[in-house]
Amino acid sequence: MSSYLRKIYIYLGLISLIFSVSCNREFQQIKKSSDPTAKYNAAISYYNAGSYLKALPLFEELLSLYKGTDKAQDITYYYAYTNFKLEDYVMSEYYFTQFYRSFPRSPHAEETEFMRAFCEYLMSPVYSLDQSDTHKAIDAFQSFIDDHQNSPRVKEANKYIDMLRAKLEKKYFEIAKQYYTIESYNAATVAMKNYLKQYPDSKYCEEGSYIIVEADYKYAINSVIKQRGNRLQKVIDDYAKLVINYPNSIYLKDAQNLKNAAQRLKSKLPG
Repeated sequence: MSSYLRKIYIYLGLISLIFSVSCNREFQQIKKSSDPTAKYNAAISYYNAGSYLKALPLFEELLSLYKGTDKAQDITYYYAYTNFKLEDYVMSEYYFTQFYRSFPRSPHAEETEFMRAFCEYLMSPVYSLDQSDTHKAIDAFQSFIDDHQNSPRVKEANKYIDMLRAKLEKKYFEIAKQYYTIESYNAATVAMKNYLKQYPDSKYCEEGSYIIVEADYKYAINSVIKQRGNRLQKVIDDYAKLVINYPNSIYLKDAQNLKNAAQRLKSKLPG
């Protein structure tokens, strides 16, 4: 790097440092100011500039200063969005809820009710964790749809509900599958059949139907002789259902092998 370029970089760095110090001094002066209008204007300015960490404490103070006044509506709105921009979805969900409940006639009421549900959606964890927040998000979006049936956001709300339900499907399918993994075969069959009833259109139904065949087969061959015949027959029946529901299933060959094995074993049982 030439000495000229080095000087340019040093010069630009000094300007940036001076500007930063100046901006910070200005922010501290606004925070200490007793003029709520100046704080309000500064908070809006910081928000519009994307300086959410500076806007946040100002809006927080303004909430109490303007409580019960006409400006409370705007401040609550901006404060909710400031928390949202900072990815504090717990706080933003709370203040979006406060907004549409406190100001139901506001032009922003519909928007904030949707954003409340969207915050719940963002707090929904991966499928392997507890899904309480997923249920809350579904309920929140459904409540929005019920309250605003003609809203252009209904389509988007339904899209998020579908995504959240898919997560629940995956969660409950993996729970049912886990019984098979730990060799609790009868529990696996019961859990998977309950899953198929609850989610008949799930993309996991085909695999689940095969797992039932396999689980029932392994349960049957490990049963006492007295009960083995009926349990082997269940394998044969399970296979028949799989063929009817999924005639082109990728699991058909394996399932047929289990069915054939069940038939051979059953034929050798004492009459």
